[in-house]
Amino acid sequence: MKAEIIAVGSELLLGEIANTNAQYLSEWLASAGIDVHYHTVVGDNRERMQETFRQAQQRADLLVITGGLGPTEDDLTKEVLADLLGRDLVLDQAAYERIEGFLKTRQREMTNNEQKQALVIDGATVLRNDAGLAPGMSVQTEHHQYIVLPGVPREMKQILKDHFSHLFGQETIRSRTLRFFGIGESALNDRLETLIKEATNPSVAPYAELAEVRLRLTAKALDQQEADRMLDELEQHVLAEVGMYFYGYGETSLPEVVLKRYQEAGLTLSLAESLTGGAVASGLVDVSGASQVLRGSAVVYDDAAKQGVLSVPEVLLREHTAVSKEVAIAMAEGVRELYQSDIAVALTGEAGPTSNSGKVVGTVYCAVADARGTRIVEWQYPSFDRGMIRLRAVKDTYFLLLKHLEKSTRVRKLANVQVCE
Repeated sequence: MKAEIIAVGSELLLGEIANTNAQYLSEWLASAGIDVHYHTVVGDNRERMQETFRQAQQRADLLVITGGLGPTEDDLTKEVLADLLGRDLVLDQAAYERIEGFLKTRQREMTNNEQKQALVIDGATVLRNDAGLAPGMSVQTEHHQYIVLPGVPREMKQILKDHFSHLFGQETIRSRTLRFFGIGESALNDRLETLIKEATNPSVAPYAELAEVRLRLTAKALDQQEADRMLDELEQHVLAEVGMYFYGYGETSLPEVVLKRYQEAGLTLSLAESLTGGAVASGLVDVSGASQVLRGSAVVYDDAAKQGVLSVPEVLLREHTAVSKEVAIAMAEGVRELYQSDIAVALTGEAGPTSNSGKVVGTVYCAVADARGTRIVEWQYPSFDRGMIRLRAVKDTYFLLLKHLEKSTRVRKLANVQVCE
């Protein structure tokens, strides 16, 4: 079955409100095993609505229409669809009594406009609206099914919840999103080229984000258990190729995953930031529960702050400048001592637009210190604008922390292995 979602409302075209209904309905239809081929938005205009509905009939089996069921003159959805189907509008007594009862609680008499909300297309299955006044409708014809819903998201969702099981069969579509960092969309496509081309059910679709890539795996099956099994198998193939860049699922983020992993490991963090001005710490404290991991953060932008707060030797700053491996190491070791954390991270670099240290703009040093010593990495970013360099450094720092924890965990496991002879 092919579906088209049609949102009715001039306010959507004017940008006054966002069309969140379309996203919700797409996910809902997918869970019912129905492929959505088109999203359409049309204003409150009779002629344009007629043309939109006719076009949708030519390319979809199921038309899901939201909006235009209210009491005002520009709420035309029922009238337009009834004309298109050659049917009359009739009064639904249950809806009428519901509206009448509501108005009585407000000590009001029903007007013709308010009564309009109780009109339904003749022959339709009326979908009771327990969150509002205007009912929804399901209309079946020889070649099409029409689901007509209120445009108010809360009302639309309530009707779907109450009537969903009566509308569709048992086939389901399940999706899973894998998140990757440290590999671009093109490189990931190259690594998974054969899999992406050959996988149809389940399928693989890549999506680029800012300095990240998502893979959406989608499986269609007769039941949820079978769909999940198919996704598990496909995920194993994906991670076998690019698992070193994988960091999480769904709508999670790098700082969320960092905090979760460090909390599970029982480790604490501290941060020293020059280049990023506290952005790494800010991303972490945006996540609930950050206090269980983050001991403290020092923004030491000025050389005097690096000396006074973190005890960075003046000789290092003089001989190597603030943007150097030596200073990054001293910053990490200093902030770890200051906050008595298990692991500490320090960042320093040149974000531009000009260089104060003699290093090329885009040069960033990141040091990670723990009880076993201090590791230093150097990143060279293209000379983007200043904000992009800082953003990349922040995200690379989160990913470095994840990889550092994985390495530390492997080391601890090896240390606990007993060799028997």
